[in-house]
Amino acid sequence: MNADELLAHDLSKALGVGRIEPFFQPIVSLDDGHVLGFEVLARWYDPVRGHVSPDRFIPVADEFGLLDRLLDSLMRSAFVAAGQWPHNIFLGFNVSPTQLRDSDLATRIAKAAGDSSFPLSRVHIEVTESGFIEDLTQPRRTLERLMNLGCMIAMDDFGTGYSSLTWLSTLPFSKIKIDASFVMAMAHHRQSRKIVAAVVGLGHSLGLAVVAEGVESPAQVDLLRGMGCKLAQGYLFGRPTPASRVPEFLSSPASIEDVDSSAAMSVELRAHRLTEAYDSDAAIAFIDPAGTVVASSVAFDRTMEVERGKATGRHIWELTGLTPEAFAEIRATDLLGQPFSVFDEPTGNGAATRLVIRPVKDWSSELLGYSIEFSDPADVPG
Repeated sequence: MNADELLAHDLSKALGVGRIEPFFQPIVSLDDGHVLGFEVLARWYDPVRGHVSPDRFIPVADEFGLLDRLLDSLMRSAFVAAGQWPHNIFLGFNVSPTQLRDSDLATRIAKAAGDSSFPLSRVHIEVTESGFIEDLTQPRRTLERLMNLGCMIAMDDFGTGYSSLTWLSTLPFSKIKIDASFVMAMAHHRQSRKIVAAVVGLGHSLGLAVVAEGVESPAQVDLLRGMGCKLAQGYLFGRPTPASRVPEFLSSPASIEDVDSSAAMSVELRAHRLTEAYDSDAAIAFIDPAGTVVASSVAFDRTMEVERGKATGRHIWELTGLTPEAFAEIRATDLLGQPFSVFDEPTGNGAATRLVIRPVKDWSSELLGYSIEFSDPADVPG
């Protein structure tokens, strides 16, 4: 048995006894420093080997078919831990190109989240472009299904591959993460500054959230703010840490609240209470974070030319001209805190109308979904 085989054997045993632990690195808003979410990273302490570097065991896990078990273990542990945190905090998980070729990946992720009652709208899947070159068919299907389930999709290490723009235009990404090598070189390398500024501008022009990785100094923060970058991750804000220390990152009164889980109510119940206040003459609906209509007014159903109540349970893009890609852009816009766009929508009789979409959140800033309303173009600015 060679060194890699022995490591794979020990890793399999460690997964069996729960020795692989999730560590959490904060992703913050550069506007106010508040933590918005965490990237979840695998850490392994072996009684004999000591701390085993992810750079060592992740490639071995990939080679010996252990990545699925590793991801499942990491997600389930992270979902349980995050159940005690504010409901506006998202979790980002790295998924390899090998795993994206698995048609069951989305089902497994949904089950892991469902078993812990963790909303998929708070799950961000981070992937790199390597491995997409030969065949995009199954990776695209997998990512589209995850997006339709409510996950956000991020391209990690953007700028390090030679086909980044190709994959960005082909696959349903909602967020891009600028590779740390460019961010760390900004202060002394003009070309790196120009690359980072260009990526920030590109992302925002496409309606994507942009995260700068590898931020280690206030000078880098100043540069990123000047470029309009809203989100960042790096040692300046915190190193990867076990779940027990996460409350330290969430100590700001503006970003953490004591939420009584017993007081939580389902999206459906919240939607029902919202729609109780809907004017019967308003063509308005409530959709969940995955884009599914949860409740709608009589006027909305009539505008959509469907029987009363038949809009419920359908994706909004099945009813309107709003595409899944445009809906992903809306979610990214919400994450960036930018004003929502207004969408033109033709009606059955050829008249012009507009879709006005607004996020709906509870007192703890948890995203419940979106209200979507038809308005006369003359009533909507822009």
